Amino acid sequence: MANAPHVRRVLLVDDEEALVWSLASRLAKVRPQYQFITANDGTSALALMQENQADLLVADIRMPGMSGIDLVLAARRARPDLPVIVMTAFTSSDVQRLSSGPFTGFLEKPFEFDRLLELVDRALVPPPPRAVGFSGAISVQTLPDIVQLYVLSSATGMLSIKHHGGEGQVYFDRGSIRHAVTNSAVGDEAFYEVMQWSGGEFSMRAGATTHEASIVTNWQELLMESCRRIDETRREEERPSRTGWTEAPPAPDPLDNELDTFFQDFGPRSKSDPAPQETQRTESLEAKMNIKDSLSKLNQIDGFVGAALVDSESGMLLGQEGGGGLNLEVAAAGNTEVVKAKRKTMGNLGLKETIEDILITLGKQYHLIRPLRGRPTLFFYVALDRARANLAMARIALADVEKDLVV
Repeated sequence: MANAPHVRRVLLVDDEEALVWSLASRLAKVRPQYQFITANDGTSALALMQENQADLLVADIRMPGMSGIDLVLAARRARPDLPVIVMTAFTSSDVQRLSSGPFTGFLEKPFEFDRLLELVDRALVPPPPRAVGFSGAISVQTLPDIVQLYVLSSATGMLSIKHHGGEGQVYFDRGSIRHAVTNSAVGDEAFYEVMQWSGGEFSMRAGATTHEASIVTNWQELLMESCRRIDETRREEERPSRTGWTEAPPAPDPLDNELDTFFQDFGPRSKSDPAPQETQRTESLEAKMNIKDSLSKLNQIDGFVGAALVDSESGMLLGQEGGGGLNLEVAAAGNTEVVKAKRKTMGNLGLKETIEDILITLGKQYHLIRPLRGRPTLFFYVALDRARANLAMARIALADVEKDLVV
């Protein structure tokens, strides 16, 4: 009697029980040929792997008790060839240690289900005979996303980019960005030029090397500056036109004005038309919720201690997250004076500049002050554990949070 075919098993691990159950159910419907099992902590997951051989591990990084990183490392000690998918962002230096396995996929929460399905298929479908590595095509919104992937996977090779008749190359050496060149620039400026291209094609020639070393800035700062320039370009493109009306608006009807005045003063208000005070309260509540949600995203920064959004004119605390032993209200008032003093000094020196950020380095912490680009009277205040923090990635995270902030 022939042996039954092996059913490939996928182990999903997340401390959010409803999330992991939902993912397993959806995956089972679209991929019935696989078996999906779940666990809610690292210890239970390791026990399940001992009972049933898993062909793929999908794990959240941040879990109480045994973290996802510790779980993956422990599982790979028992089985070095185990493919994994980790649910996290490319912000932790510890995640780089996971890239040494045969296949590591990364998902940033919140993610699209189709993206998870794509990674599961890539991990479980065996490569063709005699294949060396992977080849294929992916679509990204901006090139910094793909550069970050090659850096964190310790890649060596040449990334070739074509854009509207122009062409550029970026060379990697074991994850380090070594050299960049375009038709008009070399080095850091060539890298920034390429990263700002809004469309085109790219390909990676693995193993390609160069003797030139034109890049002098580390990769975190390169990506941070690239993202800053991309944001500035987008703001310029989204700026409303000042050419005025193309067609004169119709003149108001005097009768309409009289009717509007009558109904405002005497007429009954529709239930669907909220009172001005009610509208203001609703808008205020929405703004507070947006601030709270935005600050909560900073929890993902490595070494995060606490954060606040502060009005530098009044010293008022508009929102806060975390804090540990820090009194964020006191910190808000005190750092308001820091910002005011710096701006006064810049004025006395005749420096017509804006403050990008202010870094205060303590023995065990970093305190980062970053005025908002759109509203310089407001600033972020973030406290980080110095032993675990990555300042470059913290600055990138702050820039991303600011994009979605509505005050």
